[in-house]
Amino acid sequence: MSEGGDAPSLRARKKLRTRDRIFDAAVELFATRPYAEVTVDEICDLAEVGRATFFRFYGSKAGLLGEYSQRLAERIVQRLDDDRTRGASATERLWAVQDEITTAWDLSGPATREMAKEWIRTANATDLHQVHPPELLALVADIVREGQAAGEFTSAYEPDFVAWIVLASLSAVTAGWLGTDGDDTLVQGTRDAVAFLLNGLAGPGQARTL
Repeated sequence: MSEGGDAPSLRARKKLRTRDRIFDAAVELFATRPYAEVTVDEICDLAEVGRATFFRFYGSKAGLLGEYSQRLAERIVQRLDDDRTRGASATERLWAVQDEITTAWDLSGPATREMAKEWIRTANATDLHQVHPPELLALVADIVREGQAAGEFTSAYEPDFVAWIVLASLSAVTAGWLGTDGDDTLVQGTRDAVAFLLNGLAGPGQARTL
């Protein structure tokens, strides 16, 4: 959306469609061949775009991970909106974030995991700082803020900081899991991370065993 809540301009919509077409072409190729064998030229040919367009949007083949993260964030936003409508607590919604991230990566294909590992190997400090879509960080911060207002969480910490810690912890566990070639530790690892953080966030009088 543009400023003031107006609908995106025609130019913005065309850019979004092009970006989607590139990513969808990559996913289609990754579904049939190993990540390392798929070239940027092949992705561009299938998406019917030039190499310059590809690199303007994604920077590198591993940069496609940004779109994967964006789409995952959109699924999380939808689920959290539904959970909030049903009256879910802040704690329950933080668990929903953990569940969506864990499920997405557990179901991801080999090519997506290889893409993530390449991104981790080549990312610089700025990339690592921007790993989470800003709307997801803002949403998790809002959950924390609401939990604090309800007395569910302590008010000793800034919501934005807590949101960053929650998502960074989940990312760290996921990155470690990727290095194991996808063993069965992801679910337990992310659950332990969230349980540990929620224990530290518990408000006065709240049970600290989760």
